[in-house]
Amino acid sequence: MVIDVFGDERQDVFWIVGMGLTVRHATTLRPGAVYAGQSIPSLCGVSMKVPQPTPSGRVPSSKPVTDKCPECSGEATEANFVETTWDF
Repeated sequence: MVIDVFGDERQDVFWIVGMGLTVRHATTLRPGAVYAGQSIPSLCGVSMKVPQPTPSGRVPSSKPVTDKCPECSGEATEANFVETTWDF
């Protein structure tokens, strides 16, 4: 008998606003694990540059952006990802 101990685990997807973009795109790469300025792929294929971290005590400029890429949203829903909104 095979027991699947990871059966209930789902992959994470992170919604970020890449540099120069006006909507959030989803990526499976943890944004905090890559350096600022690095290009990472989104679920819809858009290449995003990771923004610089916001200085302590300030609100990230991406915080009020709530619009999500419809293509990324469809991919995330279809794959049943755990979704996290990430601001720098």
